[in-house]
Formats: sequence, C-alpha cells, structure tokens
Amino acid sequence: MPYNKILIILSLILFLLFLAINIPSPLKIEGDGVFYYSWLRSALFDHDFNFYNELNYFSTYDVGSKWILDTGFKTYIGKIPNAYAYGTGLAWLPLFALANLLSLIFNLPKDGYSFFYVLSVNLSSWLFGLASLVIVYINLKKIFSARISFWSSLGIYLATPWFYYQFFEPSMSHLASLFMVCLFFNFIIKFHQKEKVNLWLFSSVVFLMVAIRWQNMLFLVTFLPFLLSSRHDFKLLMKRSLSVIGPTLVFWLTQFVLWKHLYGHYILTPQGRGFMRFDFHGLYILFSTNRGLLLWSPIVILSFCGFYFLYKKSKQLFFISISALVVQWLINGSLNDLGGGDAYGARRFIETLPFLSLALAAFWAKVKNKQLIVAITTILLVWNMVLIQDYRHGQIPHHGEFDLLKVNYFKDIIIIN
Repeated sequence: MPYNKILIILSLILFLLFLAINIPSPLKIEGDGVFYYSWLRSALFDHDFNFYNELNYFSTYDVGSKWILDTGFKTYIGKIPNAYAYGTGLAWLPLFALANLLSLIFNLPKDGYSFFYVLSVNLSSWLFGLASLVIVYINLKKIFSARISFWSSLGIYLATPWFYYQFFEPSMSHLASLFMVCLFFNFIIKFHQKEKVNLWLFSSVVFLMVAIRWQNMLFLVTFLPFLLSSRHDFKLLMKRSLSVIGPTLVFWLTQFVLWKHLYGHYILTPQGRGFMRFDFHGLYILFSTNRGLLLWSPIVILSFCGFYFLYKKSKQLFFISISALVVQWLINGSLNDLGGGDAYGARRFIETLPFLSLALAAFWAKVKNKQLIVAITTILLVWNMVLIQDYRHGQIPHHGEFDLLKVNYFKDIIIIN
C-alpha cells in the first residue's frame, strides 16, 4: 500500500482517538495552558490583559491558578502575572472563533469557557500534531525515499513526547510551537533545495514561531547558510536578513510593551531571576531519569548515530540538523528546572524533532534490511506508549528522578482513559 494512503488511514484512526478522548468531556485547560489561553480569552472577552477572571474560573481545578489567587501573588505593580509568550493564543484563534459561532448556534454560553471553546483548543493541538507529521514526511521525501521518509517521520512522531502532548495535554504550547517550527523547517528545506520562497510568508512563520515560544528564536541559526550563500547579492542578502530580523523585532517590541503593562519593566525574566543559570548540565538532560532526552526517547539515539551519515550526504543538512539540536541543548541544560517540571519526557526538545528526523532518515537509509527498520521502529513506538500509560497512571512520577528498576512498566498498559 502506498505510504500516502497509510498516512490517510492513520489520520482517520488518530481522529477517532481524539474524539474518544474529548467528545464525552474535553480535556481541561490547565497548568501552563491556563496562561496561554488567558491571553486570548482576556483580550477577546474582557478587552484587557487582567487575568483575574480566567484564573478565578480555572482555580476550581487548576492548582497553579488557585495558588496565585490564594497567596495574592502579584507582579511588582500589583497585576496578575503571565510569564508566557502570547503567540499560542494567536495560533488557537481560528478554531476559537469557530467555537464562538458554534456556541451561538447551539445556545451555549459565549463566555470562552463552555464546551466548544475547550474543544477548540484540544482540536487545534490535534490538527497541529497531524499537520506537523505530514510536513516532516513531505520534506523528508525531497531528500530520501518514500519508505525511509515514512518510517522516520512515523518514528519521530509516535516514539517521542510529540504524541503525548498532542492527545493528553493539548492546552500546553508544544504542538502549536512544533507546528510553526515544522513550517519553518519546511522553508529551510525549500532554501536548501533552491526552491522559490515567498519571504512574506516566511516572515509570518518566523513571527509566530518566536511569539509562541521565545526559545524558538534559536532555530534561526539554521538559516545562516542561506544568508551566507546570498552574501554576494546585496539585495537578496538584505531581503533574507529582513525576513527574519523584521518579524523577530516586531515580536520583541510587542512583548516588551506587554511586560511593561504587567510587570512595570520593558525587559525582564518573568519566570524569575534564577530561571537561567550559568552552570550547564548537558549530560543530565540527555541521560537523567528526570526527563532525559535519550533515556525517555531512545529513537533519538538513532538520530545521533545518523548525524555521521547525514554529514556524508550533505554538509548543509548536517549543519541544519545538528545546530538546531545544539542551541536547544545549550539553553535547556542551563535552566533552573532541568526536567521541565511536571512533564512527560524531554518536552523542551519537542521542537527539535523535525530537524532530528533528517539524521534519523540518514541512519535508516544505510540500513538495508527493511524488516529491521519496521521492527525497531515498532518496538520503540510501543515502548513510548507503555511509558505514556505508566506516566498517566502514576507508575512513573510526574517530575524528578526515579529508580528505573523499581517500576512495574506493564501494569496499566491496557487502560486508555
């Protein structure tokens, strides 16, 4: 069966899984998702950025919201804080608008909290996850065979935290962020292939990519080869430079204004002064049981092995892939909470997965045994599903380190709810 048809069938199965999880009662907006969503709801319903209404509603079940209200925690100028970028709310806006219309049609409260609003957030993340898978597959096919591209994209999707955050914590920013990074990755491959690129559209993607997650700005390092290649054409160099500098500058200027409104300062670290540190724990975030990248997503080990073959195939693609990983590794290893708090797997590395898929595909391209590729990928994705169930049902702690040998990994693997 052609791989395109397999992807279509897989998409239908995934959509049925989404419906099974969300239609009876949509997964709640909680945790960091409360603050991403508050930017959107407060702006459209309250016409301000006073997040008291949102936190007051979500505090009925969200621990973080309740803590802020119970302790009276405020910013320096007495306002409810929001330490997160506003871009995720923008990414949710299209389906949020549809939810508003459906709420009117079905006579549900048009308050930003009722059934269709929550469903719109969850469905947005599901669509972002599926679209990201398709984008990775299409771009890998430009460089590798359809078979290698399919198994590489499927593995990097189902054997990593990507799948978990698409289905079980959709109000987090990871899938909106991943989708924008995948669109950016798509343009990077276009530049590599010397295809025609609409720089206005590219700029829009850069803006949203950075506006959803500030750390995504580091991925702009992958654009350096295409700036350098245009250095002899001043006009082209300026156009390409402005296509990334312009949207990044627009985002930061608007973010500074919002920080001034909430915190009284244009420039600060809203998570606190100790959020970033000068000591680096690079090995810890790769191998620790506290969400170490290689330990929780062993398929990435194959990507690491594939860097050698990717270098042999294309030095430019090697630089694109490894630089995207290195910049995120450097910053993630310098944060105060190395495991990412309550998290499934190395969630702060999710956006690197499109770039790592290049190295994974380069590795699989050197494996002659087709059955071996299928077998290893299947084992790794099944193992990821086992870990997801263990995490969701408390067999694995939601944060911190744990003893690998004391976990009964197969206790709850049948439970889906």
